[in-house]
Amino acid sequence: MNSLFTPDQIQDLREEFIEFEINDMSREEMAAFIRNQKLKEYNLYDENMLRLEIDEYDENLYEILASYVLDEPDSYYNMLDFIHDRKESV
Repeated sequence: MNSLFTPDQIQDLREEFIEFEINDMSREEMAAFIRNQKLKEYNLYDENMLRLEIDEYDENLYEILASYVLDEPDSYYNMLDFIHDRKESV
């Protein structure tokens, strides 16, 4: 099948279509899409790679999340405090 477009035009077509999709998304749809894409990416990481990624995001976050996931005492409240502190610093 012969293409109507050059490779550069195909790329432009992709990019223009993506702009239409994004503009039609609600905030919730966009958040769900981003969440799914990030989950696909992070599902490829082993535990060490994931820790490095989390540490790069925030050097204190891994300990907070690990404690929460392990359901350690006060971990929920520690996470809430951490979230609050991050919002206050922005």
